[in-house]
Parts: sequence; C-alpha cells; structure tokens
Amino acid sequence: MASSRGWWAVACVLLGSAAPARAIHGGAEVAASEGGAAVFFEWREGPRSGSCSGTLIAPAAVLTAAHCVRAANGRARRVRTVRVGNPAGRTARARVTATHVHPDFDAKRPEAGRDLALLLLAAPVADHVPLRPATAADDPTQQGERLTITGFGLSPRKGRLVHTRKLLGTSLEYLSPHSCFSGPVAEMARTRMCAASPTSGVCPGDSGAPALRVITPGEPAVLIGVVSLAIDERRCSTTAAVLTRVSAFGGWIDGLLR
Repeated sequence: MASSRGWWAVACVLLGSAAPARAIHGGAEVAASEGGAAVFFEWREGPRSGSCSGTLIAPAAVLTAAHCVRAANGRARRVRTVRVGNPAGRTARARVTATHVHPDFDAKRPEAGRDLALLLLAAPVADHVPLRPATAADDPTQQGERLTITGFGLSPRKGRLVHTRKLLGTSLEYLSPHSCFSGPVAEMARTRMCAASPTSGVCPGDSGAPALRVITPGEPAVLIGVVSLAIDERRCSTTAAVLTRVSAFGGWIDGLLR
C-alpha cells in the first residue's frame, strides 16, 4: 500500500484495535476555547473494548471511522454514548441511537478504504457547534499544506503510555499521494489522503479523529479527513497517517442526515 519515501515507514496498522487507545504522539493539549466538536466514545465487542475519536458534524450526528464500530470478523462494536467537546472546557454526553457503516467498507480489509461511519444521536447536542464536512473545493492539493489532527487517549511519556483523557492536537503536512501510496494511486487518492510530520503523528486508538484545514483565516476549520490507518508497524512514532477523504462521501453523509 505504501512506499518508504522520506521519513515515514511502510506497513499499515489499524488505529483502533482491542488494545488500549493511544493518542497523538508529539501533540499538545488543545486550548479550552477550541475543540468543541471533538468526540470521544468507547466501544465494546463481547469481552473486548476500546475507544475512538470522532467529530460532531450535525447537532445529532458524529462522523468517525468504520472500524471503530465494525470488527474484522464483521461483528458490530456497540457504542452506547458519546462525549462531545473538549474536557478542558465544556462537554456534553449523548446517547447513540443508530450506527451507519459505509456500505462498501470491508471489515476484513479496512486498508481498502471507505473507512467511515456515522453515529446518530438521540437528541441534538446543545452549545457545541458542529464542523462542516469538506467539499472537493476544500481539499488540499499541494504537498506541505498544514492539517490539524485532534484526538483522545493515551500518550507517550518517558517511555510509557499514560492515559491523559485530554484532547491533544498536532500539525501534519499533507503528502502527495505518490509519496505514500503504490499501485492504483489515482483511485486510492480519490477516497484517501496522507499526512505526516517528522516530529509527531497518530497512534493506535486515534481512529476516527478529525483532520482539519483552515480555508479562510479567522473562520472555523473544515473537516477534510477522518483518521483510518498509520503507515508504520511501530506504535506512537512519527509516521504517516492515512485519512479517509470526507469530500468523497458527501452524498452518503447527506443522505443519512436528511
């Protein structure tokens, strides 16, 4: 799936396995005044459990990664509630009433893409402004453009992984698809994109976290990607993140929100 160019490595690992969730490597805590649309939730599949991130994209809808709610064996991962907002500021809890996984997502081959799911909530979340999903016009086109990724979970500290429960964020660079994909690059890039940094990255458990891009300075960021995979066999290292391209699924999202 990937070539080992530059300072990122080669293998793909899911970021939301049965292992404890891990948060962004090399990130910093997001200010209390930001991250109001950030979402944290826990999933359970039989005796196994874990956690993921997501984004409030409508008053009663959360966008996340499909493999957070669908296991490799095809079984559903149960999500009862979500927590919306930045714990450093104000948060709200909401009950999940329905889970929709993209119909073309292959749970046995999540690296094939379409790793997207929508959680519908029992009631609109008040006092938290949803983020706008990107259209194709919002997508980055030049390598090196800055994207911000925010997520929840454990974080590396002095050689250990510690549970912070904080919303962490980091800045990554958009990569040319030829820098991180091999094979049918154009087809892969239609529904996915990559981002990386020499000093920070995503870790297992950051699945579903948003990749944000500021289109107009001073205006809210736009949700352009959802964290799916990391191009590295190691954990919590500087590695390229594979993002589901939100603009490619606007019709599917809009259809569920009607």
